Amino acid sequence: MPGPRMPLAVLEANGKKHLSEAEKAERAAQEVKLPRPKKISPPSWLPEYLKGDFRKLAKELLEADMGAAGLDRDTIGRYLVAQRQYTAAARHVSDALDAEDVEEVAAWGKEQERCFKQCRACAADMGLTISSRCRLVLLPKKEAAETNPFLTLMEGRRDRA
Repeated sequence: MPGPRMPLAVLEANGKKHLSEAEKAERAAQEVKLPRPKKISPPSWLPEYLKGDFRKLAKELLEADMGAAGLDRDTIGRYLVAQRQYTAAARHVSDALDAEDVEEVAAWGKEQERCFKQCRACAADMGLTISSRCRLVLLPKKEAAETNPFLTLMEGRRDRA
């Protein structure tokens, strides 16, 4: 089964796939290119107390230049809501542990885990985790290879023949 389709810039940086100019142009035409906004406004459904965090995170994502666009505003909002719910569930788990209430620890622990998974999924979508950033980073283009003495010798031999 083939892997996910990679952008043309990643293919060229890897240097593992050789495409003709026509294939490159076709792939470039098929790729979605979103304009980079100056700022991303918070969604209307986001609570007021999270809008400051939203603006700060959106600004960091835009400064990191990892392809964030206005379409990502709902994902950023969901991330912040899930993070807030996770911290609330963690507080309840801690209180239940202090009270030695096993049933409440189990219930809130399950809720905490669910919120963590939501938070982690949104973070991965936006490149906020280390592993997701590693997938987003383009490899540097290779410089012109240094002259290989063996190849120089072989080319000279071919020219003399």
